[in-house]
Amino acid sequence: MLNLKMYRLFFGSFSILALLNCADGFAQEKVPYDIVISGGRVIDPESGLDGIRNIGIIDGRIVVVTNEKLKGKKALDAKGLIVAPGFIDLHSHGQTILADRMQAFDGVTTALELESGILPISPWYADQKKIGRVLNYGTSAAWTYSRIAVMENLVPEPDLIWFQKAFSYSKWVNDAATPDQVTKIVGNLEQGLSEGALGIGINAGYAPGGGYKELMAVNALAAKYKVPTFIHVSGDYANDPNSAAESVGDVISIAVTTGSQAHICHLNSSSLKDIETTSAMILAAQKRGLAITTEAYTYGASSTTIGSALFSEEARQRKSIQSSSIELNGHALDDASFAKTRAETPGSVIVFHFLDLPKEQDILDRSVLLSGAAIATDGMPWTDKRTGLLADPNMWPASSEVFAHPRGAGTYTRLLAQWVRERQVLPLPEAIRKSSLIPAQILEKSVPQMRNKGRIQVGMDADIIVFDLNKVQDKATFTQPYLPSVGMKYVLVNGIPVISAGALVVDARPGKPIRRS
Repeated sequence: MLNLKMYRLFFGSFSILALLNCADGFAQEKVPYDIVISGGRVIDPESGLDGIRNIGIIDGRIVVVTNEKLKGKKALDAKGLIVAPGFIDLHSHGQTILADRMQAFDGVTTALELESGILPISPWYADQKKIGRVLNYGTSAAWTYSRIAVMENLVPEPDLIWFQKAFSYSKWVNDAATPDQVTKIVGNLEQGLSEGALGIGINAGYAPGGGYKELMAVNALAAKYKVPTFIHVSGDYANDPNSAAESVGDVISIAVTTGSQAHICHLNSSSLKDIETTSAMILAAQKRGLAITTEAYTYGASSTTIGSALFSEEARQRKSIQSSSIELNGHALDDASFAKTRAETPGSVIVFHFLDLPKEQDILDRSVLLSGAAIATDGMPWTDKRTGLLADPNMWPASSEVFAHPRGAGTYTRLLAQWVRERQVLPLPEAIRKSSLIPAQILEKSVPQMRNKGRIQVGMDADIIVFDLNKVQDKATFTQPYLPSVGMKYVLVNGIPVISAGALVVDARPGKPIRRS
């Protein structure tokens, strides 16, 4: 009989599949599981499993999924609850312990900063390891950071505050890069990829000066390394020039030209009210075999910095943006306060309501329900309303003085509550697939770690959520964004509970880096 030490050695050196296939009874009765999840409705979006099962976990991996009873050092009762792979957020700007905790209550087990990205890469990963993260984490190499560094002659720092401060400069936003500058921009990104970045983040909407040839060079680099680009498209107007449709067309044409894998971020807010056109373009490109993917979040309001090009005078006129549709710290602006804030503190984070809900719910549905599209939050960093600086990352519970768009706390539970339970327009297994498996598949060709996520199967990472579909609900609002979601009974990251019996495990730090090797 194998003892525990021998079993772990066997598991670490070889696949456990052979052991389970030849000695199912042994695996069920003799192996001392670290954790057993019993009696839940297990949904695996890849295999199609949807039934009552018991799960055994050892060393952060799923080692058995069975109808038979299991015994473990710790038992989690999932009777009457849903057991699913943890949600993978491809678009999470928070990247702090506070942001992790808020997202854990939303069912997230992996939070990646891919649209904006970071530079330099190695210091950022080192910082996260030193801090100790609740969720799995990772980043892309940031085109905007590289562009700022080259165009403004600055040294990039690996945090979002450095990026926010850059909105007081203009060359990186508006100027076209010379051939020599393009070479330097691409060189910085290649260094980031060599250090394990998960792809290239292209925040084109923030730098209209970034031309077609520059973006072709960046995408050619991504194709060389066989990694995705994560793109905030350059234009979002309803009509040409610089329409959302034109911008999506540029992404598709560059992907064709360079052979790159392109992921279009937050299709709902990038398309505004022209989602019918842009979604049809993406589906047509996919039908023709192009590696084009996309995502959406479950709100009709976006969030960004007030000084961005998205709110230039031309943009406000062409998109008919009223100051009252823009909020700062939960309060609507008027023309005077908008102008003052944009001029004095251009890095201030605001919320922009681009849809009139529920009147325009069908527009939002087009992106959320789009076949094959992922769900992602675009969750913003949590800031202190009094200072405008990052909130204390170690506080818990979140103070009423912290602010961010509520999508950083409630995107996925909102999906489960509204689209699945209440409106019944999205089957539960499909909601889980859009939130877990699809994000994993977008990355797994270039990031081997992701092949073990987004699934409830033997050998997969034990990133698992257990929730009550009847009670799961987002609580965060635009005036009270600090309220965590409810309904998650257990959230396991690498086999370690970060939410247990519905409460935060305050000292849990099981998050691991997601990084290209």
